[in-house]
Amino acid sequence: MKSGLSSKSSPTRAIADVPAIVGVVVAIAFFVVSGAVVATNIRTMRDHNREIMHSHEVIKGLGDLQSSMLDAETGQRGFLLTGDQSYLGPYIAAMTDIEQSLDTLGVLTAGDEVQRANLEPLRRHVAAKLEELRETIDLYRAGGISAALPLVTTDRGKAEMDAIRGLLDSMRQEMTRQREQRVLELADAYRRAWVSGVMSALLGIGLALVIGYLTRRAAIARARQDWLQQGQVGLAGVLQGDKSTTQLGDGVLSFLADYAGAQAGALFAGERGYFQRSATLGVAAGGKVADSFTLGDGLLGRVARDGKPVLIENVPDGYLTIGSALGEDRPRHLVIAPLVADEVVNGVIELGFLQAVGPATLDLLHEGAGAIGVALRSANFRTELKDLLEETQRQSEELQVQSEELRVSNEELEEHGRALRESQVRLEQQQVELEQTNVQLEEQAQRLEAQAEGLGRAKAATELKARELEQASRYKTDFLANMSHELRTPLNSLLILSKLLGDNADANLTDEQVRFARTIQASGNDLLTLINDILDLSKIEAGHLQVQADPLPLHVLTADLERMFRPVADDRGIGFTIEIAPDCPASITSDRQRLEQVLKNLLSNAFKFTEAGSVTLAVRPAEGERVAFAVTDTGIGISEDQQESIFNAFHQADGAISRKYGGTGLGLSISRELARLLGGAITLDSTPGEGSTFTVTLPVTYDPAGVAPRDARQAPPPVAMPRSVPRMSATAPSQVRAPVRVEDDRDNLTGSRRVLLIIEDDGTFAEIVRDLSREMDFQCLVAGTAEEALRLARQYKPNAIVMDVGLPDHSGLTVLDQLKRDDATRHIPVHVVSAADHSQTALSLGAVGYRVKPVPREELAEVLQTLASKLTHSLRRVLIVEDDPVQRDAVGALLASRDVETVGVGTAAECLERLRHETFDCMVLDLSLPDASGYSLLETLSGDGGQAFPPVIVYTGHDLSPDDEQRLRRYSNSIIIKGAKSPERLLEEVSLFLHQVVSDLPPEQQKMIRSARNRDAVLEGRRILIVEDDIRNVYSLSNVLEPRGAKVEIARNGQEAIAALDASARDPDKAIDLVLMDVMMPVMDGLTATREIRGDPRWASLPVIALTAKAMPDDQARCISAGANDYMAKPLDVDKLLSLVRVWMPR
Repeated sequence: MKSGLSSKSSPTRAIADVPAIVGVVVAIAFFVVSGAVVATNIRTMRDHNREIMHSHEVIKGLGDLQSSMLDAETGQRGFLLTGDQSYLGPYIAAMTDIEQSLDTLGVLTAGDEVQRANLEPLRRHVAAKLEELRETIDLYRAGGISAALPLVTTDRGKAEMDAIRGLLDSMRQEMTRQREQRVLELADAYRRAWVSGVMSALLGIGLALVIGYLTRRAAIARARQDWLQQGQVGLAGVLQGDKSTTQLGDGVLSFLADYAGAQAGALFAGERGYFQRSATLGVAAGGKVADSFTLGDGLLGRVARDGKPVLIENVPDGYLTIGSALGEDRPRHLVIAPLVADEVVNGVIELGFLQAVGPATLDLLHEGAGAIGVALRSANFRTELKDLLEETQRQSEELQVQSEELRVSNEELEEHGRALRESQVRLEQQQVELEQTNVQLEEQAQRLEAQAEGLGRAKAATELKARELEQASRYKTDFLANMSHELRTPLNSLLILSKLLGDNADANLTDEQVRFARTIQASGNDLLTLINDILDLSKIEAGHLQVQADPLPLHVLTADLERMFRPVADDRGIGFTIEIAPDCPASITSDRQRLEQVLKNLLSNAFKFTEAGSVTLAVRPAEGERVAFAVTDTGIGISEDQQESIFNAFHQADGAISRKYGGTGLGLSISRELARLLGGAITLDSTPGEGSTFTVTLPVTYDPAGVAPRDARQAPPPVAMPRSVPRMSATAPSQVRAPVRVEDDRDNLTGSRRVLLIIEDDGTFAEIVRDLSREMDFQCLVAGTAEEALRLARQYKPNAIVMDVGLPDHSGLTVLDQLKRDDATRHIPVHVVSAADHSQTALSLGAVGYRVKPVPREELAEVLQTLASKLTHSLRRVLIVEDDPVQRDAVGALLASRDVETVGVGTAAECLERLRHETFDCMVLDLSLPDASGYSLLETLSGDGGQAFPPVIVYTGHDLSPDDEQRLRRYSNSIIIKGAKSPERLLEEVSLFLHQVVSDLPPEQQKMIRSARNRDAVLEGRRILIVEDDIRNVYSLSNVLEPRGAKVEIARNGQEAIAALDASARDPDKAIDLVLMDVMMPVMDGLTATREIRGDPRWASLPVIALTAKAMPDDQARCISAGANDYMAKPLDVDKLLSLVRVWMPR
């Protein structure tokens, strides 16, 4: 689109002739210059040719001179030999020729200084040679040959002749050089002449074309000017006369269509910013053309506003078509021009062309726009005058009509006055009736006010009752939360200390004392179960228990129950069978945790009340897409009058003081509510003395809409209840995302093939790893949670594990730590593939490798190939780098076993040489080496990408500074300071990185590893701040951490914790590595303290683990939002606490 088209008129005829005159002058000048150049080239070639001929003459003269000298010498020799005078003929002729040749050469070389310098000695030598010839002839004539022979034998003549030849050759070479140079110059002159001739011809042709073009353009300009003048005359004729805007528009469009070749057009007339269509031309029937527009409205409005024409080329699809009898087509080019008169836009014209719009057409529009604008303005004025005249006539007629209407209205008003007087009489009668009605309404209003006051009092009473219920609910919530805290606080210390006593790490308790400690621990766990049952029941009653429905294979569920209750049945001598009907679905969708809780409770009751006989769990389909789980026993049975009451909380069939069976009476009540929340129900069929059958019926697919409401009689007011202590995780159930169940090979495992455990909650990625591992001849187990992963690892003992860190219920690093702390699973090689980079922590915990997602398929194949290679060779090789031979042999003896080969070297050079040519599974390195330090050796190994770099354990006697330790942590998986317990720790670390089965080691090594575990390498020397107000918990935690090498500092509240951190910041040797933060404390609670810690840049990365005994539903979210790294509810599981501490401990 082009805007602002040229407004200049065509050039005058005189100006159009100027380019032609200039072209003729330029052509004449060109031919004059070309002639001069040709003449110069001819003269140059003639001069060069003359110089070449001169060179030929000089060379010929030199040849003639040399020939004459030879003739003279030949005549002299013939005469001397024969004495015959006839032989002197050539000599005598040569004497004359030689003189002439010398004179000719003198003339020819008159302008050549070099040749003149050669010519003078030539004359002397020629004269000397001729003198020698003349003397020998005279001597011969006087005395014969004997007289002339002495002169001949002097070689004087030969020397002169040699000199003559040399000078002639020199002059000939010089002339030959000059001739060749002049030949080259002549060739250059010829080439220049040819090029100049060709260029002259080309330029002449070009000038002829330019002159023709300029002449043609002048003719076109004259024709264009004539065409414009005729167009302006024709347009002026169209605009003459008193015409309306429509007539003007039709005339202008018709003229421009005929004269300018436009196929379609529209003309808009307007004033004061509003333009209305006056005429159209060539628009197809039914075409939509704008009726009007305003300033700035579209292209038309823009042209009207700016006062500049617009040319649109290559019009896009969507424009109106041009119609005729034979068809339709859209214009290819558009011109939109303003029609201006006295700098005011009085109209806009738009023309459509099928052909390109030429400059002449644009100039015609520009020249004629003013005349058309003036004509439109005049037409508008005439139209306005006509409209005003018509309006005046119309108003006169309206005034006459209104006068008649007023007369009629007056008559009607008089009639209405009479009617109003009659209506007044009737209104007075109605007024009396209304007064009677008002009295009745006032009485009704008083009764309504009395009722409203009664409703207000009832509402106030209801609101008061609601506030009392809400307050009671808060009291209950606070009471249960505080009771949870108060019960768990002492229970936490009891469980921790009883476990420490039961473990008997120092082996200083008798078997009976250990049994007592374990009994205390078991009793504490029973008490914890009771507390959890009470809280579960409260949570159900409050409506806060959430269902997490996932696909659940029935064979997996029954297999877990079989493993759990089979030992109970064998111990009591009772039969136990599980039956799954063939027509049962393979899996259901429900909450596995809650369904297992119900079935475990029913099976526990069945075994508790059955002294002989059997217990059966039968799974069968039920009506309406449901599944029934029936637990049948041959126990004491339940009487009919108690079959309903046993489902009430705290009620038992045997509730007497001397009852035989224990229990709280909460299990069946919780089970019935859980079954209801799962969309099902529990039914009972029992006969006293014969046994009972409890049947749990659930839908195959859980649907929240199908959950039945609770019995209104049992439903208390909803309260925010504290949650029960998680058995396996500190994560609230509502915050655990459900992993996708992935099909695996657990039902088709064969002993001949390797088993790979995939721990991954992303179903898609788990399927990719599963399919790739199957291609590499692995059988696959897939676990989506940490709990399931640990269970599968301990049950199936896989050959290798690929795991993710971000699991829904626990960190994968915690799973890795627990696997490596368990003798049954620590030998399994684990490779971590995760989206987060925790490689240093994972490798230090014993992982064989770490990859960060996204991982290409090729890298995944490489990971599996690495795990496969770990399984193919049974012999492990350890490289010991130690300069002391005694120490080296001692370490070798410590680590050696039937499947471990140790190789010792004493220098860094030997170490590098071994690693270049051999493969090792682990390396034990001393930092003091004779030829290099351990630091430089590790840096060299790290920088050499093509060299094997096995896991490195630094075994040194030096005390390391924090900077040195941090420097080593980049390369080494473990650092051990030589001391009293260092051999045990070294053995444990090496066995971890070699993936050795502890039970397969020699008994002495097994004993050393058990001894080393009493102190934790990760916690050794680390400083942990315990922020806890209860001295019992402080004592318990200290007894857990200090025996494992940690240094414990204590703060009784958040304020003391911040003061302790400030003090540690001033002394680097007392820097705090990790904080265990209780939540409920006086002065400053744990959440506030955590926020202040995170607000200080010094402690931005300090790990904080929150501990609480209150266990409210939102505790974890509040702790994490405050800045805690992790969360754990009391009472604490010691193993899980240590695992969390190891995972979050900085490295």
